[in-house]
Amino acid sequence: MHKLGEIVTRRRLLRSLAVIVLAALCVGAWYLWPAAVPTPVWVADYDVATRPPEALPPGTVVGDSAPNGWSHLVIKSLPRVRAGEESKIPLLARSQTVRMTRWMFTVFVADVRPETRGNVTRHQLRAIALGLGTNVSGRDVVITPEAATNHGVKLDWITRQILTKGYQTQRLAVIVVQGPTFALMDTPVWFRCGESNKLIRYRYALLVDAATGHLDVLLWPLDPSGNCFEPGNAVLLKPNNIDAAELIPDPKGFDVLGIASDSTFGVDQLPMKSDRFPLPAELHPLMAQTKFTAEEAHTLENGLRKLLAPKRDESR
Repeated sequence: MHKLGEIVTRRRLLRSLAVIVLAALCVGAWYLWPAAVPTPVWVADYDVATRPPEALPPGTVVGDSAPNGWSHLVIKSLPRVRAGEESKIPLLARSQTVRMTRWMFTVFVADVRPETRGNVTRHQLRAIALGLGTNVSGRDVVITPEAATNHGVKLDWITRQILTKGYQTQRLAVIVVQGPTFALMDTPVWFRCGESNKLIRYRYALLVDAATGHLDVLLWPLDPSGNCFEPGNAVLLKPNNIDAAELIPDPKGFDVLGIASDSTFGVDQLPMKSDRFPLPAELHPLMAQTKFTAEEAHTLENGLRKLLAPKRDESR
């Protein structure tokens, strides 16, 4: 009986010690366990759901600066066959084709607005939009196939096809990221790659100076194949960029009647009126992404702003 009592006592002691050790471990873990990191307030600023940009309403007049209702003309493209390349177009259709390539313009605008809270005014990116149009009585006017006649344009079969196909291509544009002072937008473009034209994407990065409302726009191509561009080949667009988009015809793109296919014409250089702006290798993976988290968007925005800071300082 004496030995049995000792065994029971020992077991109780061991259980007590185990409880004490477990409690000590729990207390230690409670002190040592890292506190949950609070979510940064800027996370909610970024909309990373891809969506189409706004469409400029028919009747919008676009000169060499931002149209009414918009603060910035990002770029207006005036396509035309490059001089000396006309011989690649079948003779039967050459004159009319050269003329029709100049018939339509494309336009990309942005709207930055001040917002005052208390005594602090900050500028924010409200919206970005695209449009297509033609010259009407000496003015470049945005039109659609449905509303052309309302704005003085009588479409024939050819011009209706040009405008319809233009909008079909332009509707492939998507806003990838948008925040209060930052946005990424991808637009499709036919680009001369080797001996043929290839549909790639131009990625525009819009960066707003919240204090002044100044807008910087960086542009780089997205070419998944890597055959047309070296990574990091970017340009900084000048304000109110009017781009004479010189087109290179692909002779293989014409049918027996001389009618061009969608891929017949392509540009072979990034927009004029822009400065070359190499981007560092550490940003290349983010530059090429098509889906972003808020954290990744924030990292890319900050990286681009750091690169632009010296140039912004020079302009002040």
